[in-house]
Amino acid sequence: MTWRQDCAPIISAVLAATKGQPEKEIKKALREAYPYGERAMHPYKIWCDEIKIQRGLKKRKKKGGRKKFEQVESDPNQTRLF
Repeated sequence: MTWRQDCAPIISAVLAATKGQPEKEIKKALREAYPYGERAMHPYKIWCDEIKIQRGLKKRKKKGGRKKFEQVESDPNQTRLF
């Protein structure tokens, strides 16, 4: 399980419970719900990033890697090595 998969349901539950409340109350509830102890380093960055994504302030990156060689459009000025 990743940090994001672990914290996403917690953030979702807090946002659902505080829906319609003032911004200050929402931020306080999210701050109190942080489950990993010290607010530092990678887990905290993922926590903050997931909050932004769930609140619509940031878009989630699409997963995927490089395209396979066959799917990449070839440049007519290049030749194949093998």
